[in-house]
Amino acid sequence: MKMSTNALNQVELNALEGVLDSYITQKTSVALSSLLGESISHVVKQTHLEVSQIGNMGTVIKEIVACSVFLHGGGDIRLGILYTIPEQDAKQIAAKLMCTDKIDSLDDLSKSAISEVGNIMSGSFFNALSDHTGLKVELSTPDFAMTSISALLEPHASEFVCPTSDMVTEVEFTGKDSGLRLHMLIIQDYDNARKLMNPNR
Repeated sequence: MKMSTNALNQVELNALEGVLDSYITQKTSVALSSLLGESISHVVKQTHLEVSQIGNMGTVIKEIVACSVFLHGGGDIRLGILYTIPEQDAKQIAAKLMCTDKIDSLDDLSKSAISEVGNIMSGSFFNALSDHTGLKVELSTPDFAMTSISALLEPHASEFVCPTSDMVTEVEFTGKDSGLRLHMLIIQDYDNARKLMNPNR
């Protein structure tokens, strides 16, 4: 991808990763841990990718067809959040939330439970963001799909990023007891990334 002259430099990328990691550590991992009833570890990864190429990300290529939940935040800062969960892990998460031993297939109720996981995690992330920056964020309703990542994301791309200057930050969550995996992709353009690091700029 041709790098924009407005792209973040390495110092800014490191700072952004630290900011996002602090929000996720303080709120988002805690929220997911509470939902699943187990300790959660997470790893923040940084990458540059056009929205149209997001389905080709190496770290999520094996789960290109997965349970996906997409939300976007507007207001003082605009960004999108996409969650993708391997189908088998999604069934286990839904079973935990619905207090049952096993789910063979994802029905409307279990899909709603998965969407609520994305909603709660995003709410916790934006709460941390608002607490630290004072920026107000309005959260959309979750959009659930059993489809490819790119098919879910691309129709929404123009709502929150510039297609030629977007940044994708990937966060991988893992249940320490169950081994359940969930990916959180935070999509924003360079200007909004800088606003997140310096809300008064």
